[in-house]
Amino acid sequence: MSDRRYPSHPIPGVGAVVIGSQGVLLARRDKAPGKGLWSIPGGGVELGETQIESIRREVEEETGVKCEVLELIGTFDLITKDDKGTIEFHFLLNHYVAHAVTETTRPEYSDGEVGWFHPDRLPPDMASSGIEALIKSQRSRILSLMKHNKTPNVIPSDCQGI
Repeated sequence: MSDRRYPSHPIPGVGAVVIGSQGVLLARRDKAPGKGLWSIPGGGVELGETQIESIRREVEEETGVKCEVLELIGTFDLITKDDKGTIEFHFLLNHYVAHAVTETTRPEYSDGEVGWFHPDRLPPDMASSGIEALIKSQRSRILSLMKHNKTPNVIPSDCQGI
């Protein structure tokens, strides 16, 4: 997806609340909207790619972590306008919860940051209050998976939709 600013139509995307033994996986955004702020990994769905495939690809590209998707947990419209009131970004985002299969992190860029955060100690500079609320809505599940550190049932890799 090359032209995300000032799109002619909404852009479909995904995000993942990835849970590992140390908490929730977050990465600093390297582009607008929210550049420099912490958020869940995710991005645009590529042509011919399922949402599940997109999550796995985006999480591994951005953080180095492999994950298995558990389920859809929410949807979100991200619409931002520039100083003139023109729509600068418009994403239709589906958010999923996922379990980390590996936990060693590697940022996508040399100056990038990736980290594991306890759901009760998220960084103060989150990309949006919506992402913070999404993580908090999964608090009990996050704590349970952190404590038991086991792989629950996952959506099959050949699943074409939810």
